[in-house]
Amino acid sequence: MTKHVVILGGGLAGLSCGYELAKTGVQVTILEREPQVGGMAQSFEEGDRETAGQPGSDYWCYDYGPHRFHTKEKELMRHVQEIIGDNKVWAKRQSRIYMFGKFFNYPLNVKNILKNMSPWRIFRFLTDSMKVRFLELTRLKKFKDENFREWVERRFGTSLADTFFVQYTEKAWGLPATEISADWASQRITLLSLRDTVMKTLFPPKNTPRTLVTDFVYPRVGGIGELARGYERRILEMGGRILKDSPAILVHHEDKKITKIEYKTHDGEREFITGDHYISTIPVTAMARSLRPKPPEEVMEALGGLDYVAIVFVYLKLDKAKVTDDNWVYLPEKKLTVHRIAEFKNFSDCCAPPGKTMICAEITCRVGDKIWKAGAEELRAIAIKDLSGAGLIQDKDVVGCFTKRIPFAYPIYDLQYAGHLEKIMAYVHQLEGMTSGGRQGLFRYNNMDQSIEMGRLMGQHLGENVHENVATEDDLFEPLPMDDLYKDDSYSHDGMGPDPEKASSGEEDTDAEGEPGKAT
Repeated sequence: MTKHVVILGGGLAGLSCGYELAKTGVQVTILEREPQVGGMAQSFEEGDRETAGQPGSDYWCYDYGPHRFHTKEKELMRHVQEIIGDNKVWAKRQSRIYMFGKFFNYPLNVKNILKNMSPWRIFRFLTDSMKVRFLELTRLKKFKDENFREWVERRFGTSLADTFFVQYTEKAWGLPATEISADWASQRITLLSLRDTVMKTLFPPKNTPRTLVTDFVYPRVGGIGELARGYERRILEMGGRILKDSPAILVHHEDKKITKIEYKTHDGEREFITGDHYISTIPVTAMARSLRPKPPEEVMEALGGLDYVAIVFVYLKLDKAKVTDDNWVYLPEKKLTVHRIAEFKNFSDCCAPPGKTMICAEITCRVGDKIWKAGAEELRAIAIKDLSGAGLIQDKDVVGCFTKRIPFAYPIYDLQYAGHLEKIMAYVHQLEGMTSGGRQGLFRYNNMDQSIEMGRLMGQHLGENVHENVATEDDLFEPLPMDDLYKDDSYSHDGMGPDPEKASSGEEDTDAEGEPGKAT
């Protein structure tokens, strides 16, 4: 009988797993490297929460970019509402793409494209699409779908593919579209062709795809991090332990049977913890590298073949009531450095004081590159330049700025990733007493609801791998990395990721105008 389960990572997958286990009477210990739980679904608060939304309030709340929770599963929705309780609002999703000096609805809408796009460009969209159809029907050209570019060009033609899919993907990933796996396109793009786009605009489907869902639930105060805090409270009430500021360092095993976890306490001491079973929701690359004895050489080589896109978040406090009505806006043009912005006040009115708002500008990069190392003043200048150039804000509106960084944001689906991942997961599955899951634990770009469901299944079916079936069907995915950055799960250092001083998800830079408050 399982009496004690040790969970690595206090993101949504780890927390929902711990919650399910604690409900059955299992002793749970969660090791989380950050000062607070939530992983990439953390939120941060400043000011007096009790005055949120009231005149004269000084309350601010912000997330790591935009997060919205929605699901078709009634039981999962009930579960999440149980966790956040009455602290919730229902919001309607609105997102747009800014390019050519105009805003385009996202998901794509033919009427909106016809209104905003030049006749010449529309003509090119149509002729390119017809050319592809002709070549395919006549078999004059064989389409192989070997990479992202080939996949989208086959379905939309070169012009439309470049405009709405390729340039954003290349900008967000920092890779040519020809070096990105077609898996990414097939999993993230629900539209099948230009004709499909037209038909779904004129005749909206009854069974709404995930990408077209407009209504979503969001905490009234506290940001999306209220989900993590809710799990934390309930796990502690049931006798579980959550050790924060306590990163896992090494995972010890004997003949592939996990025996103990070595971790660092908040005061810097090294300690060991044992359990009857172990759950890992940290990056599978980091967990595998931490194994002692180390995995075979071929597995170590495969680990070197997987990588992540990092994100720097630049938060701008603005002395104006609102910038847009959008939850988020994509900026795909490569002449701009920022690739997406979010305005939290459009998720809940309480996220900023009355008469003020906050914009979160996201810039993708790699750990250690120029953007990653840039200071707050340089990043502030980049964000203001891009957003003022787009006519969204003015420099005089900015009354504060600070930054945060996430090293493990997008798992990179390059052309070789599937072979590397197969070798790694095959070895991980041989580890007795260890289950790896969640976005990070499976190297899978799933969404927030899917991470929670994975965690629940890991807790309900301990030691089995049924959770790996979540987020494998086409209709479970959102389209493109430009939609819904549902980020969950944490990561570790000291052999399990970048050094915390160089790659901390909680790292903050501030300028003299805006000093972020402590997270609660």
